[in-house]
Amino acid sequence: MSSSVDPCSRGIRDILFWFCLVILIGFALASKTRHFKWEVEYMHWAPDCIDNVVMGINGQFPGPTIRARVGDTIAVELTNKLHTEGVVIHWHGIRQFRTPWADGTASISQCVINPGETFVYRFKVDKAGTYFYHGHYGMQRSAGLYGSLIVDVAEGEKEPFHYQGEFNLLLSDWWHKSPHEQEVDLSSKPFRWIGEPQSLLINGRGQYNCSLDAHVSNTSSSPCKFRGNEQCAPQILHVQQNKTYRLRVASTTSLASLNLAIGVRKP
Repeated sequence: MSSSVDPCSRGIRDILFWFCLVILIGFALASKTRHFKWEVEYMHWAPDCIDNVVMGINGQFPGPTIRARVGDTIAVELTNKLHTEGVVIHWHGIRQFRTPWADGTASISQCVINPGETFVYRFKVDKAGTYFYHGHYGMQRSAGLYGSLIVDVAEGEKEPFHYQGEFNLLLSDWWHKSPHEQEVDLSSKPFRWIGEPQSLLINGRGQYNCSLDAHVSNTSSSPCKFRGNEQCAPQILHVQQNKTYRLRVASTTSLASLNLAIGVRKP
């Protein structure tokens, strides 16, 4: 028995095929590879006005913000300059479709990057949103190894909501005890709780033993005094009346669970 294909159906099928092919080619041409070169090392810092040691990237704390578009490939060439310990980076929330080896989970998706070694993370981002990355070996997230990863909608597409500006808020907890001491306490038998964090940080900045709102609230804490150039001085977000702003919020805390609220005071 012979069968024949309706010429009309064949024509529609061919049109759909070429339509999809054109879309895929356009998407491929619009996507880019975003290259980053990082060096991870310890450095002196005062996140909450108390001098300490943090784990930074290229001399920055928190680490550099990665920004890309849907369909882009991110390539991070990471060199470990920690001298005595390995390091890996986990890309929190990224699906790692067809690139499970780039997930950055020590002893699961990869071996740690040893001191002096370089490893290239290469993966594609396929969903728009606010993400973050962090160290995934020992207590390295507690040491400050983290940063923002923002994925914008694909070229030619629009965000579902209209806004005039945006701000990125990276929340984290901070202890004065070294991450190595924290790790020993948390893994000891019997278990030793390391206590509540000494400070909570927003974009790597917080205040210890003083209060930003001491002059307007009933608190026994002394008011914080800043010249404005301190590493712990709060970041000021400038807004204009009657404009809409997007807040991109990510919590990189290692142990603390946070609630975020925005206080509104009448002038």
